[in-house]
Amino acid sequence: MEKISRRKFIQLSSAAGAFLAVGCLPGVSGNEQVTSTLASDLSRVSLNQFIAIGTDNSVLLYNHRPEMGQGTYQSIPMILAEELEVDINQIIIRQSAANRELFGSQMVVGSRSIQSEFDKLRLMGAAARELLKQAAANRWKLSIDQVTASEGKVTNQSGASFSYGELVEDAAKLNPSNNPPLKKRSEFKIIGKSIARKDIPMKTNGEAIFGIDITVPGMLYACIERSPQFLGEIKSFNEAEVLKLNGVRHVFKTSRNVYGNTREGVAVLADSYWNAVQARKALKIEWDTKGLEKVNNASILKDSYEAAKKDGEELFGKGDVKKAFGNSKNIIEASYEMPYQAHVPMEPMNAIVSIKENGAEFWGSTQNPNGIRSFLAKTYNFPEEAVKINYTFMGGGFGRRSMTDVAEEAADLSKKSGAPVKVIWTREDDQTQGPFRACSVNICRGILNANGKVMALEHKVVAQEIQNQTGPDMKAGRQLMGGINTDFLIPDFSVKGVLIKRHIPISYWRSVYHSTNPFAHECFIDELARKANQDPIEFRLNMLDHPRYRRVLEDVAVRTNWKSPKKPGTGRGVAAVERSGAYFAMVVEVERKNGQIVPTKITTSIDLGICINPDTVKAQAEGSIVMGLGAVYSGLNVQNGAMVEQNFHTYPLLKINQCPEIETYILDSDAAPDGAGEAGLPTVAPALANALFDLTGKRIRKLPIDMKKMV
Repeated sequence: MEKISRRKFIQLSSAAGAFLAVGCLPGVSGNEQVTSTLASDLSRVSLNQFIAIGTDNSVLLYNHRPEMGQGTYQSIPMILAEELEVDINQIIIRQSAANRELFGSQMVVGSRSIQSEFDKLRLMGAAARELLKQAAANRWKLSIDQVTASEGKVTNQSGASFSYGELVEDAAKLNPSNNPPLKKRSEFKIIGKSIARKDIPMKTNGEAIFGIDITVPGMLYACIERSPQFLGEIKSFNEAEVLKLNGVRHVFKTSRNVYGNTREGVAVLADSYWNAVQARKALKIEWDTKGLEKVNNASILKDSYEAAKKDGEELFGKGDVKKAFGNSKNIIEASYEMPYQAHVPMEPMNAIVSIKENGAEFWGSTQNPNGIRSFLAKTYNFPEEAVKINYTFMGGGFGRRSMTDVAEEAADLSKKSGAPVKVIWTREDDQTQGPFRACSVNICRGILNANGKVMALEHKVVAQEIQNQTGPDMKAGRQLMGGINTDFLIPDFSVKGVLIKRHIPISYWRSVYHSTNPFAHECFIDELARKANQDPIEFRLNMLDHPRYRRVLEDVAVRTNWKSPKKPGTGRGVAAVERSGAYFAMVVEVERKNGQIVPTKITTSIDLGICINPDTVKAQAEGSIVMGLGAVYSGLNVQNGAMVEQNFHTYPLLKINQCPEIETYILDSDAAPDGAGEAGLPTVAPALANALFDLTGKRIRKLPIDMKKMV
């Protein structure tokens, strides 16, 4: 977030003189109690996320959601400004402390920030506006309906006005309403407008502070060597030799719990990052790999297909799928394979932790500030109020920064060394140590009747599950079915999950299981459509009465002139997926060019409810599309029990010349706002694979796709 020193904070507070703070008491979401107070020291205000309006007309929003590039830094104050009736540029954003008791969850995952904050921000903004209007009306001895609020002022019918700052002290004496009048959507002046993000200039001129930028006095830098085989155990290492190297202060054996497994390593602590890296290179470690070097792609696939023979847990079901398949001889079946993927945020994973006798402090970029706070408190026996979390802008997250692992390592080393410790993971660490997006095998079976109608469908997902990676429980959870469209009107329909456990750690990756399951599901629906000799969009529409699915499919068909004849040498594919309440329909167009097949255009129609900032939504949608397309071309391979791809030379990101034209259309909607940061990714792989079939007649059932082999 925007950096502010305590001195500047005090200066700001004293300049304003006093603040009207309006916010919500801690409580159950959806049942917030609005309250207000007059404060001269905002650091002592114990409200849930709150607004502070100064006597100098300043408007501060205390935001408790970290910013990792998803645009909440701008979108959240836009919601506030709409109801508060102030210029968006008048709002100054400050980051709240990490405090679960006050704010509830502060984790940034699943595109939930706008979903969870929309109603609360409108409530606070409207309550503050009405307080200020009532304060002005009281001065003029008028009723509140005889005054209006606009642009940070309250005006009466004769044209006289008070600025908000002039009304602060009077407004603080009034009781805010828990049910203030909210603006109609037709009255919105800010929400729905493309307004430039305030964080972009900071991120382009070097002013923005990321975790990697932070240093603290007395800090040591740590690099950690870990076994390539994940659960390898240390037999010996050359501690004395490495301690003699320039700048090295300590060499420690480390260990931590990773989903129930112990991961060991050797940490080098030095006075500079360079010295720590060089000393790490000098480590000579003998590992006991415990036979895990026998694990490879082939063994993983073999285990997956063996597990697929199990019936598994039914995660969704209607009709009688078992009976339907038992009575049919015309079963269409296909299996789909997807690899492990790395998160690769551009800012390397990093954390600084200082463990002292009476408390702990963290500095860094995280999606999960409360998780780190709770871990440090519990592990080192501190009350949570003795743990301070300083979180910054993030240079990408994609789920990776929801983990507390790097902070755990820094805390352990700080405790051992007695100094603040900064741990930085190299790109190779990030690519080879995980956690990763899970690989999976999906088995789909279907039955068509004589009229080409789908009578039965079974989708079986065989994969690791993030929340159940070790232990005896082999029951698959509903998370495994993410991204499978169960709104299709199919009489006998079942989604099953078969849990498989491996020592390779997995975690949340952008859109989670939506990044794998729709590849299988939407490709198989396309296969069924072709078997039925039906148009793939019409085939889907004939199985859907869900209004939001239908409108995005119908819209993308219009945008792409879907019903018009294709040009020779081209192909088109479609896919539609819901993620985080947002509905995406995508058409990918491919073409033969200069002896190659390339995607030439991606068109997406989105229904995400009320759109706060169209520019931000398009950026998020198109960013997730680019990430999804990159994942179509790359994947992680396991050989000798270790990840093969260690950096971008073997695990390339999408190059600019590989990215086709992208057009994104946001459909007008009165529905509550939903998240757009992930839903573009799940549609890319199936829409592209379906387009390639449309052009070549070759079915793609395995990722990544080698486009050179498609010619």
